[in-house]
Formats: sequence, structure tokens, C-alpha cells
Amino acid sequence: MAEEFIIRSAEPRDVKNVFELSNDDTVRAMSIHPEKIEWESHVKWFENTLKNPAVLFYVAETADGDFIGQVRFARENADRIVSISLKKKYRGKGLGTALLKRAMKKSCLQNCVAYVEKGNVPSQKMFLSLDYKQAGTTELNKKVYLMFRYSPVFIIAEMSANHCGDKELAKKIIAKAKDAGADAVKIQTYTADTLTIDCHNPEFKLNGGLWDGYYLYDLYKEAYMPWEWQKELKEYADSIGIPLFSTPFDFTAVVFLETLNVPMYKIASFEAFDYPLIKYAAKLGKPMIISTGVSSLEEIQGAINACKSVGNNDITLLKCTSAYPAKIEDMNLITIKDMIDRFGPQGVKIGLSDHSMSIVPPVAAVAMGAKVIEKHFTLDRALGGADSGFSLNAEEFAAMVQAVRDTEKALGNADYTVNETNRRLGRSLYVVKDIRAGEKFTVENVRSIRPANGLHPKYYEEILGKTAARDLPFGTALTLKDIGG
Repeated sequence: MAEEFIIRSAEPRDVKNVFELSNDDTVRAMSIHPEKIEWESHVKWFENTLKNPAVLFYVAETADGDFIGQVRFARENADRIVSISLKKKYRGKGLGTALLKRAMKKSCLQNCVAYVEKGNVPSQKMFLSLDYKQAGTTELNKKVYLMFRYSPVFIIAEMSANHCGDKELAKKIIAKAKDAGADAVKIQTYTADTLTIDCHNPEFKLNGGLWDGYYLYDLYKEAYMPWEWQKELKEYADSIGIPLFSTPFDFTAVVFLETLNVPMYKIASFEAFDYPLIKYAAKLGKPMIISTGVSSLEEIQGAINACKSVGNNDITLLKCTSAYPAKIEDMNLITIKDMIDRFGPQGVKIGLSDHSMSIVPPVAAVAMGAKVIEKHFTLDRALGGADSGFSLNAEEFAAMVQAVRDTEKALGNADYTVNETNRRLGRSLYVVKDIRAGEKFTVENVRSIRPANGLHPKYYEEILGKTAARDLPFGTALTLKDIGG
């Protein structure tokens, strides 16, 4: 039952169903309305919500059109606040979990927060099953709510020019990227004419590296993905359950990509100081990912300011070494920690765009706090393609994904709780030679040994020279009652 439904973006025609949910005391989403409201007010609220680019609103329905429920993500700085509710007859069937999972996947959401009433155990279990972590409590509407936070590393498979001019190959790359564990596939939307001009002056020629001897216009003409493919590729990606988005390189690309309803935008390193382009994409209210491979600190701050100036605070900066391929020794990944310290207080997330041929940099980046990993992906480097020389194949990409996920598990949370079972193998004070009542404790008859059933070793120096309160045979675990004067 949990998979037998359709999810789609909310529309004005859904207002009646959502209104009925918000007036059901047992399923009311507390972040929608804490009190019951009148029909006219709800219609107005719903219409305003649908117009707000900072809100993602989805509804679920059965194949024959029966309304199941809704899930909504409202923006709060760089987080999305989750609100979900179902009709009574659909609760207890796993549909809430399935709906939220699909909505999160569809939206490429990275940082979500859910508030669940303290007594609502089923909802708590639902969020925990989707890898949300309990992260504190808060008071809302005069009730105590637990906070659950979701922020796993988001792994992007960059197709770039590895389609080699073959649309069917592009589809295979999308499918294999999903199988390899990618959270999303990224393409690029440009033409040679939107990137540069057809000029053969010396400054337009590349010297050295992977593309030595190419003129910019010729390289981009060879590498670009036809725009007429991209709607079909987006629909294909949607059909197999992996988000697809793109890097726009000019205003026309943004306009085109909006017709595809891509879930986010990526700005490439070489456009990261094109503030008009950044503003044009950011004003649409979708998450912004910006590579910083050729930007100064001042320019990076300028990119952040450009997003925020149009009301978009969902920003991720990617540390990037703009070399193709990048050498490990040139990556300076410690910069990620500095970026977290420098830009994190502004609500900005940090990640890595990695052009190396190793899976070590993503693992190291995640260990330092990176929340996004972007890596170029190909089916086979032998197929060629302008970016094949610094792309991982499916097997290598899958190994990287597994290494990143294992790193996340290993990092866990700050935790000083003691495993009492294992602690029993620790040390404590034991009698290692028979002691009669009144006899003194000495280094010969008391030692700190395993297991930990006796007094803490911190008492060792304190008890030496004191007398036994009773006869203590060899192998006795000492207690405070055994210590006399």
C-alpha cells in the first residue's frame, strides 16, 4: 500500500482537501495553523503559499484520484521545516513515511527540521526511520515538541560532457548514477554562443592540460548537451526516481530550466563572480550551489550577498580546485574547515566539487564537515568525452558513495556515554593476597586490575596504609565498606 500513490506539486484545486486536514485536531500540521480558521482565510493562505518560492508543497493521491495527504517544506534560513498530515483512513499504512521520503527525494532537500509533539511516538518513529536525528526540544503553541534534524551528505553525479553527443548514453548515465548511489544527477545547460564567442585570438586558445590546443568556442560546441534533450532526460530521471538539475550559464538557460522545474541550481566556478546571473537564478527561491574554484574571498562573499539580496538563504559553497584532473597535493582540503568557520555563521553550507581521480578527497571533506560532494561520472572513460579524463566510472563512484556513507556513520555524534557492558573489562581495585581484618593495605596485597567490579582506581593511593574492616580473601573486589581506619 505504501507505494501505491501519486505525488505532485500542490495546486489551487487542492485547497479543500488541505483545509479539511488543517481542521482535523488529530492530524493538524502545527506549522500551518495552530487554530481552526475560516474557509476564506484558508483559501487566501493557500494561494499565498503556492506563490511563495520559499515553500515546497506536495500532495499525494491514489491512482483513482482520492486525496491521501500533504507534505510541506517551509524555508527557515538554510533549513526546511517539514509539515506532513494524512487523512484518517490512510494513517497507519506506511504512507506518511513513503510520502515524505518521495517528497524529500523529489526536492533534493539536504537540511530539514521536523517538530513533533512529545507524545506523538508514531511520528517520532517515522522521522527516525528516514535518518532524521533527534536534536533537542522546543516550545510551540504551548506544547513541548521534539526537534528532528535531517542533513546527510548530498552526493551529485556530474554528467557534464560525458554523454558524448548520444542521448541514449545520457539516459544510461542517469540510470547507472542512481544505481551507484548518487542523490542527484547534474547536467549543464549552455551553447557555445552563450559561453563565449567564435574568436581565434590567442587569449581564446587553451594551452596545456586536458584540452590543449582547443579554442574555447570549439570545445564548448563539441561538449555541450543539446537543449532539446533535456526535457526528456528530466522526465526519464523523474521516472526512475532520481532528481536531475543543471548548471545554467546565462539568463536564457535559467528561463529554459524553469520550464523543466529543476529542483535547484548550480553555478560553476568560472561564473561564481557573475553576480547578475547568480541573482537571476537565486530569486527563483531554489537551493543554490556555487563552486569557488577561481574566486577570491571577496568574490565568494559577493556570491553569498547576491543570493541573499534576492531573499535566497539556501546556499552551499563548494571548495573546488579548478584543474582537470586535479592533483591530490593541490587540493588544500583544510580550506573546507576554514570555509565552515568563515561562512557557516552566515547560514551557508560547505561542500566539495572534486576533479581528482581519487575517492580520498570526498571522504576527507566529509570528515571535516562537508555536506555536498560533486564528482564527475562516466560509464566508461574509454568512450571519450571532454570530461572523461577526470570522471569516475560506475564501480568507482559506488565505492566513493559507500566510503562517504561509512564516514558519516563513523562520525556519528558527540557522545560521552559509557558502554557499561564493555566497561566491566576496565580496571578496579582487587585484593591480590589474603588480608586479615585490621591488616594494612599495601602495594603487595592490593592492585588495580581487570575487571571493573571493585573500587575505582582513583582510590588506590588513598587506601594504602589504611586497615581492612574485615577478612578479605584473594580475588575480592574492594568496596568502601572494606576500608577501615
